[in-house]
Amino acid sequence: MNAVQKRRYGLLAALLLTLFATWWVAGEDEEEASALAQPMAGQRRAAPAAVAATAKAQAATTKQTATAALDWTPVARQPWAETKDAQFAAWAPPPLPPPPPAAKGPAVAAPPIAPAFPYQLIGRLVDGGQAQGFLSGPNRSLAVKAGDVVDGQWRIDQVTEQGLKLTWLPSQLTQTIAFRPAS
Repeated sequence: MNAVQKRRYGLLAALLLTLFATWWVAGEDEEEASALAQPMAGQRRAAPAAVAATAKAQAATTKQTATAALDWTPVARQPWAETKDAQFAAWAPPPLPPPPPAAKGPAVAAPPIAPAFPYQLIGRLVDGGQAQGFLSGPNRSLAVKAGDVVDGQWRIDQVTEQGLKLTWLPSQLTQTIAFRPAS
């Protein structure tokens, strides 16, 4: 017999045992099952310390309670209290904040800011007393000197040891581009 057949026989034996146990439990009498647990309508559990004291008192009245039927009348319940709209306030979204107050007088515009220079300064060359800066951009690389205009918007004012000084022509704002430290 190999391992697969042993496993099949073991599973079959477990199934038969389970079916037999189910049949045996289903065949018990209702009277035997009802003797195990008795409902206690209208009675409260006694505190553990008082159980022994009340057991003697109940033993005397056992003959009377055995003949009396248990009272299984349903308990009258009160209807639910009416809900108020304030109870559901937590489910509603919060109210919108009030609009900001309108500014009095003429609005003061923020000073214009030059956009970021689209090139990176990658080097400098001094030849015959005139300095040139080397720029690297997204599409091309340039060699510029003082007075050159880049992309029609930026004028190179000065090439120094620290970097470039340039002017954004649409609003005449100046900007300085410094060399990046070597890393």
